[in-house]
Amino acid sequence: MEGIGGGEGLSDKERKSSMRLITAEGMAYSAMAGSGDAYVSAAAVALGASNFYIGTLTALPHFVGALFQFGSLSALRIAKNRKMLVMIGCLLQALTWLPVVAALVWPSEISVELIILFFSLGSGFSLFINPAWSSWVSDIVPENERARYFANRNRLMQFTLFAVTFLAGVALNWLEVSIGARLAFAVAFFFAFLARFSTVFLHWKTADVKYEIQLIKEIGMKHLFLLPAYRHELWFLWFVALMSFAVQFASPFFTPYILENLNYDVGTLGVLTAVAVLAKIVSFPYWGKIIDRFGNRTALIACAYAAPFVPFLWLLSGNFWMLVLFQLYSGFVWSGYDLAVFNYALSLVSRELRPSFMSKYNIFSGVFYAAGALAGGAFLQLFGDVSFLGYSGILLVFLISTLMRLTVVLLFTPRLAEGGHEPQNTSQERAVIFDIVAVYPTQGAVHHALDGWNFTRKAVESTVRHGSRIIKTGISTTGEMLKNGSRKIISHLPKRRGL
Repeated sequence: MEGIGGGEGLSDKERKSSMRLITAEGMAYSAMAGSGDAYVSAAAVALGASNFYIGTLTALPHFVGALFQFGSLSALRIAKNRKMLVMIGCLLQALTWLPVVAALVWPSEISVELIILFFSLGSGFSLFINPAWSSWVSDIVPENERARYFANRNRLMQFTLFAVTFLAGVALNWLEVSIGARLAFAVAFFFAFLARFSTVFLHWKTADVKYEIQLIKEIGMKHLFLLPAYRHELWFLWFVALMSFAVQFASPFFTPYILENLNYDVGTLGVLTAVAVLAKIVSFPYWGKIIDRFGNRTALIACAYAAPFVPFLWLLSGNFWMLVLFQLYSGFVWSGYDLAVFNYALSLVSRELRPSFMSKYNIFSGVFYAAGALAGGAFLQLFGDVSFLGYSGILLVFLISTLMRLTVVLLFTPRLAEGGHEPQNTSQERAVIFDIVAVYPTQGAVHHALDGWNFTRKAVESTVRHGSRIIKTGISTTGEMLKNGSRKIISHLPKRRGL
């Protein structure tokens, strides 16, 4: 299904105000992610969670999100009010942080299980409202302004994520000494609750847009498996799904490895996490130019070949400064991979099939994402003492993940299509891929670093120039809501149904 209505009824003042509120909402969401999502695994480790539980903590949110995808379009068709659907979803995700805080303040034998359950539900609610949010926002932001607007919004979100992740790590390190680890994480997660709760008010002040539903073409799951016309799409989905499995076989266990095996503190974990985020921000201009010059397929294959080295590097050293370099490399690789995968998926099918195809993409990647994390946790639980080539435990998981990623790349990338055409896999293309991952970043290191930091500088200047206006909008919104009182808030929420 698809919505009709492009927000023609909005005045220029309403549109601009709503766009500022949408930007503020994105920054608030990043604040929640930086103070909450980034440290949930660390909190579970502090409570004594096993590696299997750590894997489950990564897996279950994505599995719940994949399940919720099946009902998101139906909920939108029934509710018909995208704004209320998004508000209720944000409210529900915010409220799921409170049981997580309670499990830390009043610990019990099932504290870890409660954290996994409510964090997974919160992530599911966030994914559930994505179709409604995307449709609503696209009707507010004019088409000719979307590229520039969302580029600026994403920059501000990434910088907020970087800043909050770094500051939360420093604060947790300080609070852990004064009030203990459990209460320190409870404070951080309560801040995550406040950040997500603020998005409800920001959405409430954002202009609503009339929405109607119509049917559109759809790619059924059986079509992907049975019709030869969709062989390229199916091959790409299997590539993304199996790569997600291989990545998540190891990814959840970097946190316990840093905290338990290497004995670093939470502040160090925050710094390393923030370094990877910053590396992604700085690397976006490089990968944008590569995609413009060589295409999505070439960039995707280049990043896919670089991905196996991300866990492999961690086998070489546990020194802090070496880990910083590993995180810089990780951010560089995944910034290109994420950008190329998304653009490649959009280019693979026609416009009318994109909503349906992207829903299948989310289901494939979500299920295998969850399966990979569970498999990694189960492996550590069952074979944690097994040694191979001198590696055991989490380091052996890193080695296996390296081999699995490399296997997926070697088997699947030669058959990835480009724009619906059969792949060529010429020697010239292979040489270009080698240059992208091994030559260009070295030869042009200074040039691309300057481009990246220029990108960063402009974003900081943009933050300074526009940040006060955005923050003022958010604060005035919250103040207005508080002045109106809880009676007005309650009178609005129950009148609308949905998530």
